[in-house]
Amino acid sequence: MIWNDGLKIGVPLIDSEHKELCGRIDNLLAACSAGQGRAEIAQTVAFLQEYTVKHFSDEEKLQRSSGYPKCAEHKAMHEYFKAKVADLKASLEENGANVANVSETNYFLMNWLLNHIQKVDKELATYIKD
Repeated sequence: MIWNDGLKIGVPLIDSEHKELCGRIDNLLAACSAGQGRAEIAQTVAFLQEYTVKHFSDEEKLQRSSGYPKCAEHKAMHEYFKAKVADLKASLEENGANVANVSETNYFLMNWLLNHIQKVDKELATYIKD
């Protein structure tokens, strides 16, 4: 999930936070490619649990201050993501890092974040700029 200009939404704070998220996911994917995914996954999940609290809070503040009409819907998506990351962490703690949960984590992160940034957050940015 290499950061590129196509992922920019045009809101500097959010773009910088998205870039950090993408970088951490890239680290996990690189570790997986090197056969070290199981060693990296716990760090990635712990980072996501902490960092997304800040990131989602920043996004939600922008939504409220701009009068964005889909605040509740957007917040629900954030809550889903946080719950899913908590589930991934619980699975890691219960089962240890294994190929199945490393694969599940990679798949979820790539799909959810790309979809959310490219569709939902870009819509939000358009609204904020208008």
